[in-house]
Amino acid sequence: MHSREFYRMLAVMLALTGAAAIGQGFAWGVPGIVAALLLGGALTALAAVYTLRRYRRIAQLSEYLAQVYTGGQPPRLSGQTPGELSALQDDLYKITSILQQQASALKADKCFLADSLSDIAHQLRTPLSVILLQCDFLREELPPGEAMEGLAQIETQADRIRWLVESLLRLSRLDAGVVPFEKRELPARQVIQRAAGGLAGLYLKRNVELQVDCPEQLACICDLEWTAEALANLLKNAAEHTPAGGTVRVEYSPQALYSEFRVQNTGPAILPEDMPHLFERFWRGAAASPGSVGIGLPLARSIARGQQGDVTAENTPEGPLFRLRLFR
Repeated sequence: MHSREFYRMLAVMLALTGAAAIGQGFAWGVPGIVAALLLGGALTALAAVYTLRRYRRIAQLSEYLAQVYTGGQPPRLSGQTPGELSALQDDLYKITSILQQQASALKADKCFLADSLSDIAHQLRTPLSVILLQCDFLREELPPGEAMEGLAQIETQADRIRWLVESLLRLSRLDAGVVPFEKRELPARQVIQRAAGGLAGLYLKRNVELQVDCPEQLACICDLEWTAEALANLLKNAAEHTPAGGTVRVEYSPQALYSEFRVQNTGPAILPEDMPHLFERFWRGAAASPGSVGIGLPLARSIARGQQGDVTAENTPEGPLFRLRLFR
C-alpha cells in the first residue's frame, strides 16, 4: 500500500484516539484512558479495513481497464454490493463492452473493405483484359469491318468499367453520409421517365416491354436525381431477369405514410436461398446475368434509406416485385 491518503487517515485517527485518551485520563483516570484507546483503536481498525477493501476494488477496476487497453478479453466483473464503486463498475463495463463491439465492427469493416477491393479488382480484370486484347488487334492492319467490331467491344467494356466506378463512388458517398438529398415535390411520372431514359437500349436489346402506370397528377416528394438513380437500378435489374417477350411494369401510388414505386417483371421467381442476399454488395445469385457485379440493388437500397425509405423484394403470382418506399 503506497497511498499517502491512507497513511494520513491512519495518522489522523491515531491522533484523535490519543487526544481522546488524554482527555478521558484527566476525567476518569486509567479506566477512561483504556476505554478511549480501545474504542479509538477499534474505529481506526474498521476504517482501515474499509479503506483497504475500497482500494482493492479500485485496483481490480484499474487492472480490468489495463487488460481492455492492451486488447485482451477480460472477464465480466463480478457483482458487488450497492454503492458508488458498484455504479462506477457497471458504467465501466458498459463502456468497455461498447468499445469492444465497436472494435469488432471496425475489424469486420476492414475485412469487408479488403474483400470488396478484391471483388472490385476481379470485376475490373476481365473487361480490362478484353480492352487490352482488342487494342493489340487494332494495332495491326485489320480490315475496316473487323476494326469497327473491335472498337465496339472496347466501347462496351469501357462503359461497363465507367458504370462500375461511378456506382462505387455513389456508394462511398452514401456510406459517408455526405449526400445532400434535396427533397421537393415533383411529378412522380418525371422520376420514372428520368429513371427509364437511359435504359431504352437495354429493353430493346432484350425485347422486353416497359409498362408505366402513373397518372400525370400524382406527385412525389423526393430528390429527383438520386431517386431516379435508385429506380433505374430496379428497372435494369428487372429487365435483366425478364425473358424475351416479357414485360416490366412500374407503378406509383402515394399512401398516407409513404410514397411507393413498384417494379414488377414477368421473369422467374426469386430463389428462396437468394432472397436474404439480394441487397448484399457484390453478391451474385445463381440466376444473375453474366454482366452483373452485384451493386445495383444495394445502391438502390442505400439511396432509399438515405431519404428515410427502403427497398424490399418479394415473389408474387405475377412475378418478382420490388418496392421502393419513401416515408413522409
